Amino acid sequence: MSRPLETGILLLLGVGWVYILFNIWAVTQLENIADLRYDNAENHGKSASHFSISDLASSLSFRSPTDSPPRPQETFPPAPLRDFNLTHHVPASPEDLHPNKWRPRIMAVVPITWPPENNGRVSHQFQAILDTWGSHVEILRFLVAKKALDKDPPSKFKFLPKRVREELILPVPMMRGESPKERNIWEKMWRTWKLAGTEYLNRAEYFVKVDWDSFLVAENLRVYGSYLNPDEPWYMGHTLFQRWRIQNLVYNSGTCYVLSREALRRLAIRLHDIKSVCKKCGGSQCLDREGAGEDPQTGGCLRDLGILPADTLDAKGMQRFLPFRPRDHLFRVEYTADQNDWFWAFKGKIGQKQVKENCCSPYPIAFHNFKTSPQAVWDKNALHEMEYFFHLAPYESRIIGMDPPSKKQYQYDPDVLDFELTKDGNTEMARPNEIIGTWALENADKLKLGNT
Repeated sequence: MSRPLETGILLLLGVGWVYILFNIWAVTQLENIADLRYDNAENHGKSASHFSISDLASSLSFRSPTDSPPRPQETFPPAPLRDFNLTHHVPASPEDLHPNKWRPRIMAVVPITWPPENNGRVSHQFQAILDTWGSHVEILRFLVAKKALDKDPPSKFKFLPKRVREELILPVPMMRGESPKERNIWEKMWRTWKLAGTEYLNRAEYFVKVDWDSFLVAENLRVYGSYLNPDEPWYMGHTLFQRWRIQNLVYNSGTCYVLSREALRRLAIRLHDIKSVCKKCGGSQCLDREGAGEDPQTGGCLRDLGILPADTLDAKGMQRFLPFRPRDHLFRVEYTADQNDWFWAFKGKIGQKQVKENCCSPYPIAFHNFKTSPQAVWDKNALHEMEYFFHLAPYESRIIGMDPPSKKQYQYDPDVLDFELTKDGNTEMARPNEIIGTWALENADKLKLGNT
């Protein structure tokens, strides 16, 4: 063998041994760092499993003595905060009304028509709700007229998810029919609130009406609601003003609105005295009638109790309850100064800011208009996409990011009002049965605690 060849072989063997020895040294250093990180984690009460290879690799990087130390991570509340059974009790002290202290329970009710169509879309929507926002609430119920269930029991529809058929349908004792043609949604809702106000009152702190085609960001609502006392009467949603001038009515959109436990307790008492009228009567008053339009009717019943919509805008004036899909608010919804417009009436300069990229709070509570009817363009995966974008973030990060509620009444632009308000907040055109809080004053004894 020639000398150059022997020299080359010896050189390769030497390099190989150097490589092996370096790897042995590197592994030893990594093990030492891992032990150190583990000890530090134990000393700070943090699981060592939270440290990754990237953490270890970063510790091997070379720093000069003048380099600043790495920025410490933000600390989050301890894990027991996520346990509903330990933390849902309302704090006794107002100072403890904070998401670090407790987690309110949520009951969501979804009115649906019956019998369900076997067109693929209905069964998919049920399952999508269960898989997405419905999995974040303590109680979920789909509302169906009892006599419709007697005629067509859920067990008959094998294409529906098993949980829907066996657990999640709430029979509502309606007197009228509930077909899509009849649309007696108001009767369904007032009877549901009356029922919930007696049978479910102590099982949740907040009660939410969610449309079939809405998406509830339940964890954002939970953080938002933890700043409020649910044993005070809160009525929250996207506030509309188009009936204010003529009917003295400000109410929340029926796409998604929230009642605190105390608001529901009082509303259930009010609904025990509800009277029936003709189909076209009482559109803004607390009366039983045929047809839809349940959101202004609900607002009318709450107005009788002196309960008005809360301000639900965030600190920058952006909406938390959105009546359309995100893409619609971002690209299609345009402001109009028409004070007869159902959406923009009396919002003025507040509404002017709520378009395009300023439409929606970074921590929204609800969106709407994810249609499933055969006539609509169906976005099959919409709810799952919403789940990914709005429920993926840890609950604790929402506490840091969300603006607390203002705890004030709804906002409007006084510069665009074309009518006068009395010192009590009523319009001058209000009729006697449309005055804020009249029924509550006349029935104070009925509203006392213990009379539910």
